[in-house]
Amino acid sequence: MRKLTAAAAAALLTLPFLPSPGAAATPAGGPPMGWSSRSLGCSVSDASVRRAAAGLAALAPLGYRLVLLDDCWLAPQRVDGALAPDPARFPGGIKALADHLHGLGLRLGLSLSAGTKACSGGGPGSYRNESADAELVRSWGVDHVKYDWCNIPAADFPGQNVQQIAQTLYPRMRQALGDSVAFAMNNEDGSTVPWLWAKDSGAVTWRTNVYNRPLPDAYSSMVDVWETNQLRVQYAGPGNWADPDLIQAGRGGMTEAEYRTQFTLWAVGAAPLVLQADPAAAPKTVVANPKVIAVDQDSLGAPARLVRSDGWYHVLVKPLDGGDQAVVLFNESNRATTVAHRLPAGRYRAEELWSGQVATTTGELSAHVPAHGAVMYRVGPSREQAPPLLTVETDPPAFLGDDRPGMLEPGKEREIVTRVVNSGATARVRDLRVTLAVPDGWKAEARTPATRSRLDAGETFTVTWALTPPAGTEPRAYDLTTTAAFTGGTATGTAVVAVAQGPGPGRTYLSDLSWTSAKNYFGPVERDTSNGDKAAGDGRPLTIEGVRYAKGLGAHAPADIEFYTGGRCRSVEFTAGIDDEVGAAGSAGFEVWADGARVAYSGVLTGAQPGKKVTASVSGARFVRLVATNGGDNATSDHADFADAAITCD
Repeated sequence: MRKLTAAAAAALLTLPFLPSPGAAATPAGGPPMGWSSRSLGCSVSDASVRRAAAGLAALAPLGYRLVLLDDCWLAPQRVDGALAPDPARFPGGIKALADHLHGLGLRLGLSLSAGTKACSGGGPGSYRNESADAELVRSWGVDHVKYDWCNIPAADFPGQNVQQIAQTLYPRMRQALGDSVAFAMNNEDGSTVPWLWAKDSGAVTWRTNVYNRPLPDAYSSMVDVWETNQLRVQYAGPGNWADPDLIQAGRGGMTEAEYRTQFTLWAVGAAPLVLQADPAAAPKTVVANPKVIAVDQDSLGAPARLVRSDGWYHVLVKPLDGGDQAVVLFNESNRATTVAHRLPAGRYRAEELWSGQVATTTGELSAHVPAHGAVMYRVGPSREQAPPLLTVETDPPAFLGDDRPGMLEPGKEREIVTRVVNSGATARVRDLRVTLAVPDGWKAEARTPATRSRLDAGETFTVTWALTPPAGTEPRAYDLTTTAAFTGGTATGTAVVAVAQGPGPGRTYLSDLSWTSAKNYFGPVERDTSNGDKAAGDGRPLTIEGVRYAKGLGAHAPADIEFYTGGRCRSVEFTAGIDDEVGAAGSAGFEVWADGARVAYSGVLTGAQPGKKVTASVSGARFVRLVATNGGDNATSDHADFADAAITCD
């Protein structure tokens, strides 16, 4: 995955906090919390919304009360000039649905469009019908309107740009709705730059990302949206919340740890917590933590400020009502690492809100944060006796910025270390005992003492372990957890290690090996066939200028295919070229990387050229990557073949 650039990180760190003209002096409440029907699409119905509402009602005591009916609820045409619900999907009407939700203690939200048509589903927009539509939805008992920006008749506004048109249409509906209905500005592609003026329009929320599509259920997309949101939150404040889009927890595209990270980042950013998954399927361990929700709903209403970032590792601080702070340590990278933040001199109570562990510190706030993970502390002046904060590291990286998880091979022993640091430094730790939890069947043996009678302020205790996954262990990621038990408490630190099988001795075709990662512009990388089209397994025989190859890798540049080699291999060779399936079109450059160094480059090859032999020395490298660049133009037709790709190892 990509690292946040230094320039972007610097921009985030230097953003000022701005006053909130137009915002209420006292917020009516925190950011909206609830559920959206977006995942149902045009299969939405009265029955499906009621089922979801029943699940949401169980979460209502935590603040989840908004049921947001997204597109496809409208009939295709107005009835006697008025909006109407689709009679097949909502035969009982919207008022009956609103009454039912109100009986459950919930609120109803509807999507409307500022243009001539709804964004999807074919229903009418509210353009030039704002007053009538607002009066109608009020009569139905609607509590919240999400006003979309679709099908805008720009020709009716000659000489005006998109922002100027929005500054006419959004306030028109806001005023028509009146104060009894919350109003959300939903301009997904950011073309109206709502963060610059939404406060004065009376919007409760306004979208901050620059995607013209809903947020995908994927970690990298979520992080991209968070970074964009962080550039906008300087304009947010009580009653006017920056909205980076829906909470994805429960949809299945991310791990639970990644969902917890999204929830953490949204909560510390004072963002709406609106679920996209069925509320009954959303993991309660993620979405039902009352202390994390309290940070999001804090009455001060201030979004977090990014106080430190180097591109991979981020520290965010959110001031809270009463003088406490929420501090988030976020590790964007692919390997667990320690992230730290220095508080002003003093003695502090630090409660990690996901684990519930309470510790004290004299100013150093640090944690060994799992890959793609985030920890959230609530920090305030120390009011109780609690153990000092311990930083517990499991298989820490050898150098800052090492983004790969630790690697092991089935049946082979490897040494790792664990470290315990008395980073809180408020007291001496006594009778320290360190244990390492590994998957069933693995062997972990302490090679150095795992106990220590005391650990003074600032001291570090390191244990070396011999770790062996059994022969036949499935190549994938596994959790290792270190527990530091001591008089008066425990602390833990978790890391992910990966098991991979390195090549055997002799010459092996790379298409017969498992890769550790593969990125491809269009469709998956194919084994022993060309890239083909988008679907997996649709490739054709590898062919370069009429020459067929039985073995190899078919990619579409830009592509990046990584193999674990364990430092035992000597050379890589292949024939590089553009596959004949695209004719004379396409161009790509072919590279070999050994750890962090490029060791071979083909130059740019086109579809009109024959294959070119590429040989590279990879002696001592732990990882080897085959990379195809797009040839310096675009990615069209760049079907890049690594024909007869093979590696020779000792």
